[in-house]
Amino acid sequence: MEDRPMQITDVRVGYDAGAPGRFGVRNWDVSSLTDRRHGAHRHALYHCEFGPTWDCGLELADGWVLKSGVTRSWTVYRGFSREYDASNRTYSWWQVEQALENPYVVPFYRLRRCFRGNDYLYFRVGARRRFGICGSLYLAPSVYAEGGSSRNYRRVVGSRRDGGRWHSGVSSVTFRLELGWPLSENVRAFAFVEQYEVVGQAARHAASASSYRCAHSDWTLGGVGLRIAF
Repeated sequence: MEDRPMQITDVRVGYDAGAPGRFGVRNWDVSSLTDRRHGAHRHALYHCEFGPTWDCGLELADGWVLKSGVTRSWTVYRGFSREYDASNRTYSWWQVEQALENPYVVPFYRLRRCFRGNDYLYFRVGARRRFGICGSLYLAPSVYAEGGSSRNYRRVVGSRRDGGRWHSGVSSVTFRLELGWPLSENVRAFAFVEQYEVVGQAARHAASASSYRCAHSDWTLGGVGLRIAF
């Protein structure tokens, strides 16, 4: 997580084959917008994920749709300074995710298995709800927990201060609130704020003491953006 402004871009292009689902490719990347952390990496694109995707929706009842997706992706880190040169690397992963869309509360989960250079298991599970507040405006609160294998735990919070080994499980909880408004049939603007918290006193102490550039016991993240679909 950055302590400076970022630009995040998520692009998906594909073909809707009807009943078999949608087949395509995706690219997700992060660019830094300032030089404030030039000691860690340069002002530029430095994190990119790309690969093929498959998505489908299974209608279970009126207003109830089970949305599923499978992704095979490669993550490329580039642009780190010589001090962090070990971070200039590439690894790959498989991901499965599902959400039960309905008029009430939408439960969802994501399961990711990373390998070939970054071996760990990661999961996210949570729920969200959308409320119409004024005309086409909506407010969407959500909450989700993240965690995974012991290697994922160490990646998130750093090594244990007592020299022991982390157990697999939930490592953090995030609360998110999004305000959105459609500008047209294909364009939707949104603003959001979210609060991330590491779970457990020992893990919070480890994250606070860790020298790993992404280890934080908590953070508040906010942003604005556009979703364009056609």
